[in-house]
Amino acid sequence: MTLYIPTRHVALPREAWDPGRVRAWLERWVAEALAARARHGWPMHPRDAADVGEQGPPGPLQCLYFGACGVWLALARAAAAGLCELPMGLPEIFDQVLEDYARSPDTGERVPSWFLGESAPLTLSCLARPDARKADRLAEMIRDNRENPTREPLWGAPGTMLGALFLHEATGAERWAELFRDSAAALWESWTHDEPRDVWLWEQDLYGSRVRYVGAGHGWAGNLNPLWRGQALLSPAQRAELRARTLQGLARLAEIDGELANWPPLTEGPPKPLVQWCHGAPGIILSLRHADLPEALPLLIRGARLIVAAGPLEKGVALCHGTDGNGAALLDVYRRTGDAHWLERARDFAMWSLAQSEAERLRVGQRRYSLLTGDAGLSCFLVDCLEGRSRGMPGIDSLW
Repeated sequence: MTLYIPTRHVALPREAWDPGRVRAWLERWVAEALAARARHGWPMHPRDAADVGEQGPPGPLQCLYFGACGVWLALARAAAAGLCELPMGLPEIFDQVLEDYARSPDTGERVPSWFLGESAPLTLSCLARPDARKADRLAEMIRDNRENPTREPLWGAPGTMLGALFLHEATGAERWAELFRDSAAALWESWTHDEPRDVWLWEQDLYGSRVRYVGAGHGWAGNLNPLWRGQALLSPAQRAELRARTLQGLARLAEIDGELANWPPLTEGPPKPLVQWCHGAPGIILSLRHADLPEALPLLIRGARLIVAAGPLEKGVALCHGTDGNGAALLDVYRRTGDAHWLERARDFAMWSLAQSEAERLRVGQRRYSLLTGDAGLSCFLVDCLEGRSRGMPGIDSLW
């Protein structure tokens, strides 16, 4: 069985883990990012511009996924690690991001989307400086998005309910717990049993098609992430059901070949075995980081072995679909197991990512300053590798 496509990966020479080189790269990236922001803002990378297309805004992007919100989040982490000083406070930073987003929304209109819209910068603004008016707007946004028919993290409730979780964790306020439960209830209502596979799935109404995605970017695993993250807010019956459905889905959706395992992007259609956070084993591993499922660990380790066997991605750096996102999954397996083997393998991916980032900068003539598709996300992964710990996906599992 083919569990990955070799042409989507590249064979790079293994480089010894070099914390001095990693720190030097981080210091250089931070300095360049702050200088670029002071000049004209972060330029859009050609590959991001191609994804945005002609309908995108004329100026810089502001969203979490590949806009200013995500870059500032990474810079806040760098500042916390002692790598730089921010030019202004976090309240001023995220107030400005919100103003810029309202003036020129990334998708052409204001949308709640956690990754591409307003809810993530609004959440960060509320956390940086509590504001009743903004909190009310965020609450309304989360509530109104509960039944988004996409039923996936990019546009739907599994993304926006993260705002409720972050605010509840920060404040303990019951209003945010109630909003989380409300979105969870909507997810539960749309969670249906696939009789032939004997597995519980969601159907995505996405970009004009009705499909059933499996991975972290658009489907089953991505929807499980906030449910497990907020499991303490669910009823005992829901927690038991969540556990049973997760274990059942992991086993029945897995494709196994010896000591390797992967999960398909879709439940139907021609096989396309991807090994990325958005689709494949890396996203499955990271989406379940909040799930205490010791019986699932052997299968997740098979997924980690697949990541190592496949090697760096030909696409280069991107937490969403690149080498550093796959390394982040290995770092999380180290967190789960305490086995230094996985820390060493994650650091292999860190060194490969660093080399790929520099090669891309030379090829294009500019950095890719984004969180989920570029160097901002790489910086978060490198800081975690330096510290020998996993904080999961920035903007999803943790903020600054």
